[in-house]
Amino acid sequence: MRSLTSLALALGLLALPTSIATADEFSLGSADCPLIEVPNAAPFGSGTCPGVRPGALVETPSGFCTMNFGFRGRKGARYIGTAGHCIISEETGGERVWRGKTRGPIAKDSEGNPIGRFAYGILELEGEKDFALIKLFKNAKLNPSVCHFGGPTTINRSTTSRTTALSLFGNGLLLGEIVPARTFIANGLPNRDHVSAVGAALPGDSGGPVTDEQGGAVGVLVSFGLFLGGSDSGVIGITRLGPQIDRARQQLRSGPLRLLTAPTR
Repeated sequence: MRSLTSLALALGLLALPTSIATADEFSLGSADCPLIEVPNAAPFGSGTCPGVRPGALVETPSGFCTMNFGFRGRKGARYIGTAGHCIISEETGGERVWRGKTRGPIAKDSEGNPIGRFAYGILELEGEKDFALIKLFKNAKLNPSVCHFGGPTTINRSTTSRTTALSLFGNGLLLGEIVPARTFIANGLPNRDHVSAVGAALPGDSGGPVTDEQGGAVGVLVSFGLFLGGSDSGVIGITRLGPQIDRARQQLRSGPLRLLTAPTR
């Protein structure tokens, strides 16, 4: 069940736009919006969602972000996602695949334990692509369930004009301790590549898992800041998961990347 308290707090915290550090502009459709900054320090007392799972904190060479969804690839390889701008510089953008002797950067959990290496990352500031995959070490214990909410149950690729409630579990500075489980409101899901919503996000939330009321994996939280696109307007920018994972699958050449599912709560 979605928390009305989370919704009220999330909407109330919109009064804190000055807490969002500036970052490069990212395009969702025809609208420009700032990417959420990646903080260099972990949220104080982080650990509301420990381990390796959707909603947990991940430390990268760039700073601290949030993990999104788990996937299984060829030969039992396991991956977990985050945002591309958590590993790829916003100044250059681009796409990167690490394989074979070219080993990717190390990713760590909230306790500083290495959990895997980045295998893929993309950041297209004008292409609605902001996604990365960490290939997990064999000893990393992956829990596929989104913290607090449960799911994901499937990848939501559908479009709708109906007002839609979305959920996030993130590790934003301050928010990650006060209200890590939050609800966003979207004026429908009209676009297959992105979603605009109303809610609250802060540095550290980047890459967080966004799900619908049925537990469907809608996308990845990447931006916060007012952007206008007619009915497709908001302050929260989300890249849809379907196109992101399709692109990653092509570039990794790893065969199917199957979403690891879990029941909702």
